[in-house]
Amino acid sequence: MNPYKKISIILAFVVGTVNFTVSAQQAKVLNLDKNVHAISLMGYTSLVVEGDNEVLITDTANPVRANILKKEIEKLTDKPVGKIVLTHEHFDHTGGTEVFKDAEIIAQKNVKNLDGLDPLDLFPDTIDILFEKHLTINLGTTVVELKYLGAADGAAIAVVHLPKERIVVTSDMYTDEGINEGIFLSHTNLLGTRYLLKTILSWNLNHSINTHSSRTDITHLKETVAFLDDLYEAIISRLKKMDKNNGHELLNEVFRLKKSLKLPKYKDWKNYKDLPVYIQKMGYDIIHGG
Repeated sequence: MNPYKKISIILAFVVGTVNFTVSAQQAKVLNLDKNVHAISLMGYTSLVVEGDNEVLITDTANPVRANILKKEIEKLTDKPVGKIVLTHEHFDHTGGTEVFKDAEIIAQKNVKNLDGLDPLDLFPDTIDILFEKHLTINLGTTVVELKYLGAADGAAIAVVHLPKERIVVTSDMYTDEGINEGIFLSHTNLLGTRYLLKTILSWNLNHSINTHSSRTDITHLKETVAFLDDLYEAIISRLKKMDKNNGHELLNEVFRLKKSLKLPKYKDWKNYKDLPVYIQKMGYDIIHGG
């Protein structure tokens, strides 16, 4: 094991022991359906699905959180965590899997593109199961479907879907009552995000879990889809008037839109000030492909 990871694990246990009482009190556990829970803790929400013989969870995030999450799961069931699904490849979601020593780690196969690109050794050393487009996991109590719908916020996205319970889990693609800060769009394809969110919205959901929110209603999913639709239409209508064979002029039009385009319908939204970043990113994705 990389020495950096050994140090991080030791520190995690020390810090986790000191802070356990406070952090555990802050954990929010929601019962979404029979055998299905969401645990919100330290800025992340993990899906917890109890099967006949084991538990499936999502995004442990980091060793400190993973240790507290393990204690919270033990309050719900004595069954072991047997499967950990990584919703995408971003390192702040993928740490701490080693806390669940016997669990299989599951991810979309594009995580293989991270080879050699993890200098702090934050990503799991081993991925046990890679899937390309679709993976069905039958836990006995219910079925969990993992789907890859293309690049969005990251390139290795596993959409976690429980069809019977009408529950879905995604990460980083929308937020409560506003838009994400522009700084977090560096790995985002907004065309892909729009497509993915519109797709899951069509599934008639009871709960939509966004990993960085403790809410599970679909209100902000709907609102974000409407925002991305309006943003896309405003930009594509202008770009279609340009000469599509003149890439330089298309790029200049994106720069002009970044300075001039307004969406007053959303002026009271959190982080509306970052609208120019969204305009530039959506424009680039349209003319660059992401």
